[in-house]
Amino acid sequence: MLISDERYDRYWWRCVLFARSYTCDQSQAESMAAEALSIFWQRRASGEQIDMPLPFLFSIIRNKALHFLRHESVKMRAHGEMNEDAVRELQFRIDTLEACDPHSLYASDVRKILRETLDSLGEKTDRVFAMSRFEGMSNKDISIALGITEKAVEYHITKALKALRVALKDYLPVIVLFLGL
Repeated sequence: MLISDERYDRYWWRCVLFARSYTCDQSQAESMAAEALSIFWQRRASGEQIDMPLPFLFSIIRNKALHFLRHESVKMRAHGEMNEDAVRELQFRIDTLEACDPHSLYASDVRKILRETLDSLGEKTDRVFAMSRFEGMSNKDISIALGITEKAVEYHITKALKALRVALKDYLPVIVLFLGL
């Protein structure tokens, strides 16, 4: 299955940001993102159905980041390079990652608010938004599939994003990574 550059870029940057927020290392974050995307595309190519790509990718990155941080901790302790603050900071990142479950970020209350908001905007806006954000389709592909102009696609996406920003204001910091609001 070929994937559009736009969809790849959207996943790539979110994966890099997620990894970098824990590793604090740009090259390591990019490497983890590349590995996660490679695993994702291999599984998709083998026919595996992955309904929520970003939580799947974030789970892979979470595990890779945990491995990286634990390795860094062992390496620093072996070299005697860690002061007390560095130990606490590194342990905090490890503990945070261990507690992180990317699939739970799509908690039922967020899904309920998302569904209610999109339902309130009408069927066309709901479908356009789902095709864009959940199926990763480009505006051009959506316009062709639904027989509407690209401007109409942009209008529906903008309408949905504005409504979701208001409805999900309390959850926005977490959701930004997933939906690109």
